[in-house]
Amino acid sequence: MFSISKAGLLAVAVAAMAMPAAAQSGFGAGSFGDGSFGAGGTPAPVPQPPAPGGGDFGGSFGGSFDGGAAPAPQPQPAAPPVGGSDFGGSSFTPGAAPPGPTPPVAGGTQPPPQPQPPVQQQQPPAQQEQPGLQVDPQILAFESRDFGVPPQQQLRQGQFHAPTPTSLPGANVVSTAGLATALNNGMQMVLIDVLGGDYSLPNAFVAPAMATPGSLNDRMQQQTWQWLGQITDGQTDTPIVIYCSDPMCWLSYNGALRAVAAGYSNVYWYRGGIQAWQMAGLPLMPAGY
Repeated sequence: MFSISKAGLLAVAVAAMAMPAAAQSGFGAGSFGDGSFGAGGTPAPVPQPPAPGGGDFGGSFGGSFDGGAAPAPQPQPAAPPVGGSDFGGSSFTPGAAPPGPTPPVAGGTQPPPQPQPPVQQQQPPAQQEQPGLQVDPQILAFESRDFGVPPQQQLRQGQFHAPTPTSLPGANVVSTAGLATALNNGMQMVLIDVLGGDYSLPNAFVAPAMATPGSLNDRMQQQTWQWLGQITDGQTDTPIVIYCSDPMCWLSYNGALRAVAAGYSNVYWYRGGIQAWQMAGLPLMPAGY
């Protein structure tokens, strides 16, 4: 055996202590820019803490930052597959699939109703106009006979039972058939009897004073204007029918002239009078009813 002096043992110990220092100093001696980390070889890799696992942002956010091992990630439930063949969930994992649509309850949303054809509103039956009254041609000949008397624009002063004209200025001449048809159809009008006898047409006013001779500017004309305004409520377009006995009566001619002079635009002269009405078999009423 070789004997080593104390001085030699001391030198060996010093050399052994110097070797790890030289190995560690290689990190600083290497060039950082040329990619060499030292002439002494690649140092052993430093152990790193395990990387957070799971890809769960919330699961590893509260892990250790002191270099210790991070807690194991918590197991996550498997995500249901996307794009299954059945939208209702037959391919979804049991227990993980979202609930299917709730079936409609009574009174809930129902499928839209099918369009129905519009229901036609039943219209009330229209009031049909009654056909015109057919009278004997002899009656028409009687009430329309032309005596050759020209129409007059002034009131007749006497001899009231005499042939009359076939027309009257400012008024219309109505026949028996026309008047009866209008009444049957419910036409609103004012009937005025200026004869003043015991009988008159139904619902007729009796006003013999309208046939009074005089002028169309006298006091009777003023009274006529006031009275007509009362029975027509001032409606000057109200149909007014004036009559007396027959085509040989000038009383109705005078009365119609006064109505026209009072400003009424729908004055009718019933030339045939009560006699033509009776000939047609139409009813009469006691005067004033």
